[in-house]
Order: sequence, then structure tokens, then C-alpha cells
Amino acid sequence: MPTRTPPLSVYSPVAPADTSLSRKHRALVALYALSAGQQAREEVLRINNVSETDLAEHEAEWLLLRNRNTPAN
Repeated sequence: MPTRTPPLSVYSPVAPADTSLSRKHRALVALYALSAGQQAREEVLRINNVSETDLAEHEAEWLLLRNRNTPAN
């Protein structure tokens, strides 16, 4: 019997602070989590172990990544 994949809403776009992800990648994950709007900003920052400065430093790259997957109108 095939296994069902859980719905996308089950996955949380948050990287636990104890992962081996770099600060840059944790900041990118946090920016995606913030754009989803399902958690408080302070909680996303704490869980991903990043600061507002980290978000600001990587926001331009995140915007490029996010817009790269947007279909053209």
C-alpha cells in the first residue's frame, strides 16, 4: 500500500536551532517562516537562532530566491 505524504500545512518552515545549518541558511528559513505568517516573529527568530540583523543581511538574497520561483504573468 503506498504511503501518503502529509499535507503541506503539516510541515513547519522552521529550522531548529541545533541543526548544522549556517547562519545564512537559518536566516533564509526564518524569512520564509515569517512570510508564511503562522508564528510570532520573536518565536521564529528564537527557534532559528537568528537576529533581526541576520534577517536584514540576507533579505535581498531571500527575495531573489522567492521571486525566482514565481511564474511570469
